Amino acid sequence: MTTHSPPAADPAAPPIPDGQNLRFILGLKLSQLRKDKNFPLKRLAALSGLSISYLNEIERGKKYPKPEKILALAEALGVKYEDLVSLSLGANMSSLERMLKTGALQNFPLELFGVNSSGLMEMMSGAPDRFSALIDTAQKIMRRYDLRVEALLLTAMRSYLEMHENHFPDLEQAAEKFRREHRWMRPRAGGEAPAPAELVARLREHLAARHGYALDDQTLGEERDLADRRSVFIAGRPPRLLLNPLLEPMQQALILAREIGYHALGLGLEGRMVTASPDEAVSFDQHLNHQRASYFAGALLLDPARVRAAVADLLARRSWEPEALRALPARFGATPEMMFHRLSQVLPQAFGLRAMYFLRFEHYADTGRYRLAKELHFTRMHGTHSIGVNEHHCRRWVTMRLLAELADAPAPAPGMPAAAGKSSAPAELPLVGAQRSRFPGGDEYFSLSMATPQPLSPGVNSCVTLGFLMNEKFKETVRFWNDSAIPDREVNETCERCGLLDCLERAVEPRILRRDEQRARRNAALKDLVARLGRGT
Repeated sequence: MTTHSPPAADPAAPPIPDGQNLRFILGLKLSQLRKDKNFPLKRLAALSGLSISYLNEIERGKKYPKPEKILALAEALGVKYEDLVSLSLGANMSSLERMLKTGALQNFPLELFGVNSSGLMEMMSGAPDRFSALIDTAQKIMRRYDLRVEALLLTAMRSYLEMHENHFPDLEQAAEKFRREHRWMRPRAGGEAPAPAELVARLREHLAARHGYALDDQTLGEERDLADRRSVFIAGRPPRLLLNPLLEPMQQALILAREIGYHALGLGLEGRMVTASPDEAVSFDQHLNHQRASYFAGALLLDPARVRAAVADLLARRSWEPEALRALPARFGATPEMMFHRLSQVLPQAFGLRAMYFLRFEHYADTGRYRLAKELHFTRMHGTHSIGVNEHHCRRWVTMRLLAELADAPAPAPGMPAAAGKSSAPAELPLVGAQRSRFPGGDEYFSLSMATPQPLSPGVNSCVTLGFLMNEKFKETVRFWNDSAIPDREVNETCERCGLLDCLERAVEPRILRRDEQRARRNAALKDLVARLGRGT
């Protein structure tokens, strides 16, 4: 038998994958070579002098043997040493090879879905060519629909939040612990929390004195291309936090509290997200740490006991009172999005309203485009999950109605942000609305929405919505659900899928509906033809 010596390392060679992926590649190659030779593990063990258990660990990506053991395996299989240690998996597994070399699989949080490295290896080794074809298909779909890795990470983050109903007791407890330790965070004797401006001053003082932060309110306002960024974190000594000067006090407080969250939760500052933009994140851990620090900040500023009391008062009202909803975020000095997002964390646990969703839509005045910027669905899902690229969301939802009204709203009072649209006289902001929405032959949803301009993004309005499946639990909890002042609308997912042909709000023709109807007719005709000819008629 020919003996092959391990080759010397090539200093000009490109960087190799990390240890985990090297083990995966070797395990896949060994498994395939053994199966090609029709060798059971017992025979390969006898030929190589390695134990069956050790060979099994190699094939499962748990072990990477020393060179002399790889040489023994190569000789047992009748291949060259280089064939086993090369990073090439062959043309039929090129997509899988690329993902292993770049570490893309490791950046995706497979453990959230019950898949560890051993499980992943078992899936790959069972039929690696088919697994590679699946990866290749996914990559082509991503290119076809212009989906980037950041979009996958955000989707994974959303799934993680939905799995936990966007409620994390450990983070609630950490925020409560911080409140107890710092008297200036506690409610006053009358039950009122410190004013937002006071909170900002205290949080700034804490970051500077306790964590050595240098806070900068000027630089970011001078950067034209970063005018829509709320903050930028710059690591170093001292760590620097740049704050957009146009932020409202509670928005600034949220960012400062998030920085405190990084420290209070022991998340570390190295390799973290510099801004809140998803474009910069390269790993799920970055998203997760940012999310945990942000959750801590919201829980710290919006005390759950006070939120529960305020919401209980709103939900117990016998009639729909728009002003009561408008006053809710103002009562806490919060923005509508901050308030609604906090409600999405509190309502499922405190009131048992688990069949709910949170949405944030944006409307761009220059193009008239609507964009779903954020969504969370708990327990039940409504139509936004099935909407395809470039489809037009149903204009009958209260969210769309408020954004359309805001685009045509008159100018706000002095000092208030202007809506993206026409202007002539003062308008009261935020716009608020409620609606009972019914899918044709399907579920009914109750929506509460608030729409405001985006101060940092001129020409953009946003609307946040909390929606609830109208089940018995909801009707017991929300006393004004059947108020006659709340409009009832039949709705759909998108105009492209909608059969309500007399809809006055329709944006485009129902091309997807017609395509699906045509396919159904053809399939029925084909089935009938086969049945008739099969009977000889």
